[in-house]
Amino acid sequence: MGPTERIIAVLDGKPVDRVPILSVILDSHPIQQILGKPLIPDAYTTFNPAVKFMLNKWPWFRNRINTSIRPAMTDKITAQGIKVAHMMDFDAIWAIYTTPWFKLQDSKTLIDVWGSYNDLTEDGHNNTYFMYRGPAITSPEAFDAWPHFPDADEVAHSCYTFFKKAFQKYGDSICIMGDVWCGVQEMLLHSVGFEKMSILTRKNPDFIQKFIAFFEKHLMKTAMAMMDAGTKVILQGDDFAFKTGPMLNPKMADAFFGDFYTRYTKAVHDRGGKILIHSCGDNTKMFDYFIKWGFDGGHAYEPTSNVNIAYEKKTHGDRFTIVGGIGIDYTLTERSKPEEVVASTKEVIRTCAPGGRFILAPTHTHPDIDMSKVKIMIETAHKYGQYPLKDFDN
Repeated sequence: MGPTERIIAVLDGKPVDRVPILSVILDSHPIQQILGKPLIPDAYTTFNPAVKFMLNKWPWFRNRINTSIRPAMTDKITAQGIKVAHMMDFDAIWAIYTTPWFKLQDSKTLIDVWGSYNDLTEDGHNNTYFMYRGPAITSPEAFDAWPHFPDADEVAHSCYTFFKKAFQKYGDSICIMGDVWCGVQEMLLHSVGFEKMSILTRKNPDFIQKFIAFFEKHLMKTAMAMMDAGTKVILQGDDFAFKTGPMLNPKMADAFFGDFYTRYTKAVHDRGGKILIHSCGDNTKMFDYFIKWGFDGGHAYEPTSNVNIAYEKKTHGDRFTIVGGIGIDYTLTERSKPEEVVASTKEVIRTCAPGGRFILAPTHTHPDIDMSKVKIMIETAHKYGQYPLKDFDN
């Protein structure tokens, strides 16, 4: 049974030979543990005083970085993530295409073209990293004046080109689950800010709807471009929850985003594809809406959140594929013991694999993931995830 065939069968609720495994290893340091570190660390270049000076003082240099060097580097990291997943015998990889979404404003600031600012920093392993700083579009006037919104057709074309190359190289040996940077709700939160979002949904809902419609055009075009390139499964990231529960009242989330996601999932299904949602945190009160909107399954079921994966398997597992379950806060870091990784992987398989509709995966990506622990997770899944399920006590 091939990887893509196995993934599609699981999402259809059909029997498979074993539990599939999804890679969400997207950060540079975990990738470098497998492929080796570059001779010149990325952060050394980014934070070199001469480079910082040129970024701050020379617009032409900054433009050159934004239009050629940075996109090539971003494409390379995403492609390396696919390569590592293939090398490690994952069945699938969550491949997030982020290249068009960021621009350097100066040596300290990375702009998200949808309307937010991020601090350039370092990941603790000599790789450039970024952390959300704050919103840039805090009013309808700021939305109209924002100069960085991308061209939807250009983004769709570059997205198609990237995924076409990826499928030509790896399409027969791993299921590449396509995605672009953030879903509409999460992007809106970044762009207008958490506090402003609450106010605008009450005082200016028309503006919120305008933003959603604008982003929908882009997301639809990139999704169709990915499918034209060969993508059969889309894993759309959009964080709806904190570790303790939903960010918005679920009924409000449905009122603002339900129609869009219903159209989005239908468009993917009409093309013969499958679509999952990634949403961090405790989505207990959101899962019924995810199903209503048409998603075939969901990721991540973080063990450090309040979500109860056993309860969700019992409640929704017959119609909504569970993806994830292996924590990155401790289990897949160097702090854990190998036997703890084995025990955690066995327990998640024991809980979620019976009856199918389960894909094992880390709950997210992080610079401090220890790839030796990821290997243990994979080996354990291969040993105990064969159908019919083995005796977990041996």
